[in-house]
Amino acid sequence: MSEPIIVGVDGSRAALAAVLWAADDAARRGCDLRIVHVVAPPVYGGQPYERSLDDAARQESERLLAEAAALAAEYHANVQVSTELLYGNTTDILRAQAVEAATIVVGSRGLDGFAGLLLGSVGLGLAGHVAGPVVVVRGAPAIVQGEIVAGVNPDDAVHPALDYAFEEAQARGARLQVVHAWDMPSSRAGPEIIAQAQQERARSVLTPWTKRHPGVVVTVSVFRGNPIAALCEASARADLVVVGSRGRGVIRSAVLGSVSHGVLHYAPCPVAVVRPRVRTD
Repeated sequence: MSEPIIVGVDGSRAALAAVLWAADDAARRGCDLRIVHVVAPPVYGGQPYERSLDDAARQESERLLAEAAALAAEYHANVQVSTELLYGNTTDILRAQAVEAATIVVGSRGLDGFAGLLLGSVGLGLAGHVAGPVVVVRGAPAIVQGEIVAGVNPDDAVHPALDYAFEEAQARGARLQVVHAWDMPSSRAGPEIIAQAQQERARSVLTPWTKRHPGVVVTVSVFRGNPIAALCEASARADLVVVGSRGRGVIRSAVLGSVSHGVLHYAPCPVAVVRPRVRTD
């Protein structure tokens, strides 16, 4: 059985947008969809307990799950939908769920977010901190653009963003624009010559993926300057932007990475942050 796509809900509009995005992706990939809601447990004597059937918070949680499941089923009747009510900290629970998920999907801001924040704490707590793709849905475009944008750094040893981006492009029948941003090095060569060399470097990195996905139409765009600005500019015409996360470091911001962090905050379309999975074989 394939791994399910798991989406977290909390009753916010952003969460319902995430449900629709996840249902779409489950339909394309032939995956089951699991809708999860996390509620704080009652604590007595320092021991957490499951809420009783007549508990108001539990009843409201079950209503939220039923509403989300009905929305997904109406949107894609062929997708197998299940729901799960769990107790604890939302970020911790979804991190644990990610072990058995094809993809974790959340809304950009939940009910506990402040109006001035573009990204909620759950999205930040998941992206770059769990293995595999984490998709943060800010909103779906009114018109399907038919394009995926992915960032690439030819100097990286692994490219988890490319794995996911090519899979998404193939499943959607979409174009894939690969973006590489570079800084001007100390060189006598002019910007045009350097840009051409950078494009050739990026194209060489893509060779294994283009061979595995010959049906995906790929373009390579190189920009001189800030990679966050380049990716956000490209994402204005995209259905999804995909960035990688090396998963290195101990400090939370170091694990996520400045590029992933910036794209999550400023890209206008859904963002997938992909951290490499640890192989067990």
